[in-house]
Amino acid sequence: MGFAHSSEREFARLLDFYNVVWEYEPRAFAIGWSEAGTVTREFRPDFYLPADDLYIEITTMNQKLVTKKNGKIRRLRALYPDVRCKIFYQRDFHHLIVKYDLEQPTDVRLPAAPTRIPGPPAVTNLSAAAL
Repeated sequence: MGFAHSSEREFARLLDFYNVVWEYEPRAFAIGWSEAGTVTREFRPDFYLPADDLYIEITTMNQKLVTKKNGKIRRLRALYPDVRCKIFYQRDFHHLIVKYDLEQPTDVRLPAAPTRIPGPPAVTNLSAAAL
């Protein structure tokens, strides 16, 4: 299957590993029309998970373009309130890469890997009685 970005291929591998049924870009949602009623803008989420009735959009591009994609998601939600769509940002995707030891995408620049998976911080007792 031809994915637009290697991050999508890695996400599909993760879904396959956990036996999650998915479809790649199965539907385009009209989100803009001309005055004549012709569709001028569409949004096609990357994945659809039928068992959860959930669309997923993977966004690992530069931050400047994320704003545009967030606008499309807001428009989708306004026009299709019954459609559930979750967006995975670069940081979300990067945490998945680290947590599940997946292959680093070659077409996106990811930040340095975190030294630990996010979670509650370690607490050190610094009270005078403990010293």
